[in-house]
This record gives sequence, C-alpha cells and structure tokens, in this order.
Amino acid sequence: MELALKIDVDTHQGLEVGVPRLASMLEREGVAASFYITMGPDNSGRAILRVFRNRGFLSKMFRTKAVSMYGARTILSGTILPSRPIALSFPGVIRDLKTRGFEVGVHGYDHVRWQDHLDDIGDGGIRNELGDAFEAYRAIVGEPSKSFAAPGWRTNNAALVALDAMGLDYRSDTRGVAPYRCVVEGRLLATPEIPTTLPTLDEVMGRRELRDDNAVRDFYLGLCKPDALNVHTIHAETEGMGQLESFTALVCALKERGANFVQLREVAWRLNRAELPAFEVIRTTLPGRAGWISAQGPARAATE
Repeated sequence: MELALKIDVDTHQGLEVGVPRLASMLEREGVAASFYITMGPDNSGRAILRVFRNRGFLSKMFRTKAVSMYGARTILSGTILPSRPIALSFPGVIRDLKTRGFEVGVHGYDHVRWQDHLDDIGDGGIRNELGDAFEAYRAIVGEPSKSFAAPGWRTNNAALVALDAMGLDYRSDTRGVAPYRCVVEGRLLATPEIPTTLPTLDEVMGRRELRDDNAVRDFYLGLCKPDALNVHTIHAETEGMGQLESFTALVCALKERGANFVQLREVAWRLNRAELPAFEVIRTTLPGRAGWISAQGPARAATE
C-alpha cells in the first residue's frame, strides 16, 4: 500500500500550532509527508459569507464544531479582527520543515479569495495571486517552489494554464483516482496533476457510524487501496490540533499494515509525462463538503 500525506495549512494558527505538532509526530513515526502552506494573509473570517453561497456550509460548521476547532481568533480573522500574515509570521517553521526533510509547496496566497472568488478575479487576478504566493515562498525558502495545491480544490482554465507556464514538477488541484494530465479546451497541459483520492476528515466528521477514533481509523483503512497510490489530504488546523490523537492512531495502523509513505514530489519524479492519460477537469460536489470542487473528469483526446 502506497500513501502520500498531503498536509494543507490554511491559517495562521495552523502554521503556528498544528504544523510543529504534526512534524514532530511524523518524524517520530518515520513517516514522509508533503506540506502546502498558504503564503499570504489569514482572512478566514470572510469565509462566513459561504453561508449564503454554498449550500451545506452552515451545517458543516456545526457538524465539525468549527468554532471550537479553529478558535475565535481565526474565525474572526479578516473581519472584526485584522488578518495576520501566515507564512511570513513563521518563516522559521517553514525552513525547519525543509531541514527535517519534509516537502514544502505553495497552497495559494489568500486562501479565502482563491476559494471563494477564483472566477471573479480574472486572469490578471489569478496571475497576481500566484505571483505573490511564489514570491513569498522564494523569499522564505531561498529557492522556487516546484509544486502547487489549489485552495479548496478549486481551479479553472485560466489557473490551470497559468500554472502550466510556470514549469512545476506537478500540481495537486483536484480530487480524483490517479495521476493524469489536464486537458483545457482541447490542449494537453504539460504539468502532471496528482489528485487527492481519499475523503478529508472534515467531510466525514459527525457521521453516526464514526463515533470514535477506532471507527475513523477503520474507515480510512478500508478505503486505502493496496494496489494504487492513495493521496490523503489532512489539515494542520484539524489533524494537527484537536484530531491529532486520532490521526496518530491512523498513521500507526497504516504502518502496521505495511504502508509505504511517500512524498508527492517522489511520485512526480517517477511519472512519465508522455504516458500519463489525459482527462478534462470538471466541477462537482462531494458528500460532506459545501460548494463545488474540481475533479478528474472524462478522458479526452488532446493535442500538445
């Protein structure tokens, strides 16, 4: 069984508290992982407007106990309380991840703006978001990022094309079943896409059948495919904080099953781009997640 842990860091608190806790646990267990850091401001409080746009968002807030999980400071960040920079507040934490051998990539600049307004900001706005994010990464790490993971698994044609022009090793912007190359208006993009294949914890939290840590552990063990790459996205604000004990139990159980933990860059390095299948990127919804996400769609014939 091969498993890639993709750790998204969306908030100031997630980088300050969740990331060090996760890094220490994973290092102790000898487990590889890839961290994706939001490089700009923490405007989490503005996400409350999703109540009016995304059906199911309010019920998800209650089901996941979001206020207690994130805390009032994060819930109000960028509204009643001023936003705080995320990556630039803790450059030492990011550099420490690199020193300890973890992969670190870009998870956008303003997470809320990208997730909620991607289609509104236009091509220029998308290029600005990417430019600001990758510049902040370079300023902190001292080298360019070679990967990108879209906030909220949301992308569009303009973003896909802009990222393709950056010469990245790979992207992880969608939900799907296996690595592929994206087709945009009949054109086959060069950059491999490595999608998330498993549901996230916040999508399944609160289910009646998942009453305790053992049930959550067994649920994920049952989903992992022994003969395929499993990509599991977790969040520094969830598994790195209130759900750390449950996540640790899952990691230990996976180790007992003989799981081979890999970083996404390792997966990208071994891919033969010329042999990757071509798929359209579509918009769909998922159980437990409010609003649309981008996903691996139908296979398509395309030209280079």
